[in-house]
Amino acid sequence: MKRKKYKAVHVTRRNQSLRNRAAIIGVGALCVAVIVLAAVFIGKQLTSQQPVAETESSQSSQVSKQESGDEQKNSETQQESTDSSSSETSSKTESSTASQTEVSIDPNGPEYQKKYPDLYVTDRPKMQVLDDADKIVYLTFDDGPSDLTAPLLDVLKKYNAKATFFNCCQSDYQKSFAPLMKRCVDEGHTVAVHSYSHKMREVYASVDAYLDDFYKMYTLIEETTGQKPANFFRFPGGSSNGYNQQVYEDIIKEMTRRGFVYYDWDGDSGDANAASVSGSVIYSNTMDAIHRGCNVILMHNIFGKETTLEQVGKIIETAQKEGYVFKAMDGTLDPTHGYLMTNKVFIPAALESPYIHLSDWRLEKEGVLKD
Repeated sequence: MKRKKYKAVHVTRRNQSLRNRAAIIGVGALCVAVIVLAAVFIGKQLTSQQPVAETESSQSSQVSKQESGDEQKNSETQQESTDSSSSETSSKTESSTASQTEVSIDPNGPEYQKKYPDLYVTDRPKMQVLDDADKIVYLTFDDGPSDLTAPLLDVLKKYNAKATFFNCCQSDYQKSFAPLMKRCVDEGHTVAVHSYSHKMREVYASVDAYLDDFYKMYTLIEETTGQKPANFFRFPGGSSNGYNQQVYEDIIKEMTRRGFVYYDWDGDSGDANAASVSGSVIYSNTMDAIHRGCNVILMHNIFGKETTLEQVGKIIETAQKEGYVFKAMDGTLDPTHGYLMTNKVFIPAALESPYIHLSDWRLEKEGVLKD
């Protein structure tokens, strides 16, 4: 009984051991299978993800190239815009430079050069001189208009003679005669600036003061006549007088720089030598000057110069019979040919100005004209 019982127990234990081994083997096999399947799955996943990464990298590269291209295009566009802007700016600068050159403003020059940028004569023709045989007379009347202007215009019209008026506006009363300046222009005479106030100490206080006064009269003439005043003028008291010795050279240089020329005279009627000058003296002085070959005759058309008015008709009539012609000045007469008291100042300034073209006669004298 004991051997059977032992045998049965022994068999049972062996069967149990076999079952345990089988279970262990099964579990091991299962684990191996799981591991293999997991490895296969992971491998597939890695394999399937690789092209995606490559595609994204490729797309990223294409995007990068596109962005780079866009940036290049933008850069080129910006460069073109910059070049265009630069070209436009350069063009404007050149235009500005040309404009500055045109009006000849020295950036380092006196401040008064910047005043009145419209006060320039840039279209002056080349000047000429009169031949000694030319019987041309320019009667020039200073200080008008006045109550004597209309009757003077009547006399000039009667003899078909032309004259030049260097005008002022010394008072409100005188300004009331300003409309007569338009009649002067309409009838073929020349109207030019003499000064506005004719107050010598004020006019010649400085270059600035002179420019202010000149521009005021220049504007009045233009507004009244509807035309630009003459491209020349006459200094009150002449280009060199007892009031302007400290400043006349600077004024001459500045006005010449702006393209203006000025005329004194080579013949004097003498009607300003006293408060009242007899008609016979005025006639004699004027005819003597004409016979000496003088061309630019100084006379006055201000209040109180009745004797001048009385002699103008007689002077014109006598001279016309002798073959003389009375013309209005037009700015083409070279002022250095005996009509200035200040050639030593004016000539160098005129030679330097880009707007003034002196006559060949003067250029030859200065050694500038070459064959």
